[in-house]
Amino acid sequence: MVELLLHGLNNIFTPGIILIMIAGIVIGIVAGAIPGLNAGIAIALMLPITYRLSFLPSLVFLTSIYTGGVWGGAITAILINAPGSPAAIATTFDGYPLTQKGRSSEALGISIGASALGGFIGMVFLVLVISPLAEFALKFGPPEIFLLIVLALTSVASISQTEFFKGLLAGLFGLLIGTIGLTATGSTRFTFGFIYLIDGVPVIPALIGFIAFPELFELMEREYIAPRLSSQARNLSKILKGVKSVIKNPINLLRSSTIGIIIGAIPGVGATVASLISYDTAKRFSKNPKLFGKGEPAGVIAAESANNASEGGATATMLALGIPGGTATAVLIGAFLIQGLIPGPRLIIEHKQLIYSLLSAELVEEIMLLLIGIFAAIFFVRVLEVPTKILVPIVVVTCLIGSFTVRNTLFDSSLLFAFGVLGWIMKKHKYPVIAIVIGIILGPIADAEFLRTYEMYAGDFTVFFKRPICLSIIILMVIVVVTPYLFGYLYKKRRESI
Repeated sequence: MVELLLHGLNNIFTPGIILIMIAGIVIGIVAGAIPGLNAGIAIALMLPITYRLSFLPSLVFLTSIYTGGVWGGAITAILINAPGSPAAIATTFDGYPLTQKGRSSEALGISIGASALGGFIGMVFLVLVISPLAEFALKFGPPEIFLLIVLALTSVASISQTEFFKGLLAGLFGLLIGTIGLTATGSTRFTFGFIYLIDGVPVIPALIGFIAFPELFELMEREYIAPRLSSQARNLSKILKGVKSVIKNPINLLRSSTIGIIIGAIPGVGATVASLISYDTAKRFSKNPKLFGKGEPAGVIAAESANNASEGGATATMLALGIPGGTATAVLIGAFLIQGLIPGPRLIIEHKQLIYSLLSAELVEEIMLLLIGIFAAIFFVRVLEVPTKILVPIVVVTCLIGSFTVRNTLFDSSLLFAFGVLGWIMKKHKYPVIAIVIGIILGPIADAEFLRTYEMYAGDFTVFFKRPICLSIIILMVIVVVTPYLFGYLYKKRRESI
């Protein structure tokens, strides 16, 4: 293995490959930062460019876009509370509050450090345990995936201990919206005659509308996102301070990265679920859980390290089984097929040198992400210097374009405004809009997996208690629900005794 990696490093350390890697990371970062785009779309757009390239340059270019795109979503999540992709949703919980406190540069530094180190750990795991990890992912059938999604929703609801039931209701409402459209049996649900809803509610308008627009309404009342931050915007030392703080939290980093790897290896689940579960786990293991959601650096570390580490798990499943873990890896499979290679066990056996050259490249990409990301943060954080009277219209137009270009229809732009108004109303009444978005994203997956479970086991739902992994997830759900109240009760008793 060491010899193969060294041989792979020798193959990639050429001027051409390095330039391709830098270009891919920059394209990925920009695409990830734009609401409406993400790593998967960027890879799909750049795929035609690779037709005339050989295997290694083409795959290095596309995986570099993947690496940069996963972190790019954190930029707008931290600066304007508008995650560039669903995977960056959990980053907004503490990333944006840090910006409001005047610590935007530090928050971006934390996200860069956590992303690069989490991604590097994910790739190391990929190199070491690609076969066992793929075998473990095969054990997750429809019942396990369904319960994992329920666990993710429960985790989101429990993030706000005082508003747990509001969070649960918001999540269920999101699930209901997520079931709109064509069912697996061929019938339509809740489309109200709109042909644009047959494929379901588009994620991008919902994501931007519920999360970003309510914040934009509030920004209109201020002169700047956060006052007098222009000096901090170009402060390299604060960005480096954020990177260093990740290294000072090794337990959180390793735990979150491990969660990301495991969940990323499960087909169809992905980085969004990984980051949410990781965030909730970090909060429960924290000595100061009440600081989460108010600008706690540990929350950003947990979210960013998990969603980037999930890249390693998803790539392991793609290479070892030929099963895509998400949109990005699905497009990457297409890139393999263009080169005349079919992902799966035979690929790893018959083309070891090529595969380990690609894995070596992905390890180097994570290191380069750290360096390029620091300079990108200095550039992007200048957004804070723009007055809101200029920034808000620009962001609104960008969001409208982003929602329109996904399907080239004005209906999605109308949905954006409708979800924005609804999100603003719900936020005023202290309903966590993030739970709605998660429900919309995971609703179609939960619906499909529940139906498969019903068909596979003839309506016998006791299967959820008979399968070991299912039972473990149910126990975790109980812990997620009970723990906040248990700690709250113990804390109250302790105060009374004092």
